[in-house]
Amino acid sequence: MLRFFYAVILLFMTLTSNGQSFHFGPKGGMAINLQQWNNFDRDPLFSAFGDLFIESYTEGSTSSLFAQVGYHTRGSAIRLFTFNGPSFNNSFKFNNVSLVAAAKRYTTNKKKARPYYLLGIRAEYTVSTNLSEFEEFQSLFYPIEFYVNKFNYGFTVGGGYDFPFGDLYGGFIELTISPDVSLQYEQPPIPNVISPFNGQTVTISERRIRNISLEITFGMRFLRKVEYY
Repeated sequence: MLRFFYAVILLFMTLTSNGQSFHFGPKGGMAINLQQWNNFDRDPLFSAFGDLFIESYTEGSTSSLFAQVGYHTRGSAIRLFTFNGPSFNNSFKFNNVSLVAAAKRYTTNKKKARPYYLLGIRAEYTVSTNLSEFEEFQSLFYPIEFYVNKFNYGFTVGGGYDFPFGDLYGGFIELTISPDVSLQYEQPPIPNVISPFNGQTVTISERRIRNISLEITFGMRFLRKVEYY
């Protein structure tokens, strides 16, 4: 995680130093977050997110490097429905600071609306969760804070469409998928636990939770252009 953080900082310094031109700006949108608890898929959690990014710029080039940092909520939900509507709805939220370093390639170098695709590596740190909200239920079904992995990593892949509003600014829309390689939650089997339901001793089975998110993003980009005379 530290090596990745240093790599992102180095990329940022490279893009902003030596009088180089670069794009920068805010981006944000909505995410569909999914988790698999062992072999069971949970219902999606819908959340908003936001990032700040910086991207290299070379006149006439179709390739660039970019780095971004933002706040993303990962997680899932459990919903039960009846004929009268939802009767049970619990959301499990892992609030993460996300760092991404990626390469982007445009399909053309013309100064017009153009599609692109991207591939990057991602590292995240969990700053908080809402798991404490479920402690009052005293249920063996819910995860607990102790087994949350604070550091996680994975990939971000996707594509988008970039459209200029002028020479120095523009907008874009982007669709990405971000699967984790690491586990957000990893709990070994816990023996000799007294069940609050019947007072008997039981073993809580192993629980492994991994994140995957589908995100649609809208952003603005501004160009810091350096010209030499």
